[in-house]
Amino acid sequence: MRDRYARVINYLRFSITDRCNHRCFYCMPPDVEFLAKEKLMSLEEILTLGSIFHSLGIEQVRITGGEPLMRDDVVQIVKAFSKYFRVSMTTNGSRLKDFAEDLKSAGLQSVNVSLNSLDEYKFRQITRGEIKPVLDGIDEAIKNQLFVKLNVVVSKMNIDEVPELAEYASFKGVPIRFIEMMPVGRKNSGAVFEKEILDRLSSFELKPVSVQLGVGPARYFVTSGGNYVGIISAMSKSFCSSCNKIRLSCDGKLYPCLGSTIHVDLLQAIRSKYSHQQIIQLIQKVLESKPYQHDMNNSEIDSKMNRLGG
Repeated sequence: MRDRYARVINYLRFSITDRCNHRCFYCMPPDVEFLAKEKLMSLEEILTLGSIFHSLGIEQVRITGGEPLMRDDVVQIVKAFSKYFRVSMTTNGSRLKDFAEDLKSAGLQSVNVSLNSLDEYKFRQITRGEIKPVLDGIDEAIKNQLFVKLNVVVSKMNIDEVPELAEYASFKGVPIRFIEMMPVGRKNSGAVFEKEILDRLSSFELKPVSVQLGVGPARYFVTSGGNYVGIISAMSKSFCSSCNKIRLSCDGKLYPCLGSTIHVDLLQAIRSKYSHQQIIQLIQKVLESKPYQHDMNNSEIDSKMNRLGG
């Protein structure tokens, strides 16, 4: 598939739930209201849409949430998708210890684990969760030979820990990516941008490399010790011109961009008995509306990150 700017769209971020057992401040408020279960896509509806996206040329699917491991049928989803796509997942890691072996057997290729602090108190401040299950999950994923990458959303709360987190990733032998916070569903107060992140990593003697670890937008550097550090700088150095993805929310709404509120409701279309061809026409409508560049530097986006899967 191509959008109106001739960008090849072959990557789908697929949210399967809005539920999460953490409450990261940049994603959702502590008193978040979740959707009623009947408003979420069923397993059958997820697989139907997966088949349609496969027919349109989607090659890579990243399963997101919420926290995707909150769904009891997550392994079934991975197993079905792995027949058509390269399948990856983003998770908070808290349940990964229990799922890693089954996910690997089902065909999951890689997993991105959110790790915003190594300090127990600060981790709880940022996520309202506990760190030990996450660290155990990372170890279990590595043990089961999943390709693990660590994600750190950088804010004023954890900027001091950037070197320590990079050192931890190096010790574990896994890449780490530092992500600029984005104003989705909230103001972007407390955001930290690429220059300051790189300044904090000066002792690692980072050298830019052309390696691509997956199909996402991270720019990678190699440390003096040989580990990879990525920067995802959506705010300060937009990568929109090479964007290759679209996003499906857990309630079946397809968005052309994280920074856009334009969408079509594919779940309603399925439940209204639209034909596959009619659903494809809706998907094409979204592609036609994909903006050349986001406007998040000038506006807050009225979307819910836990439904859309940032």
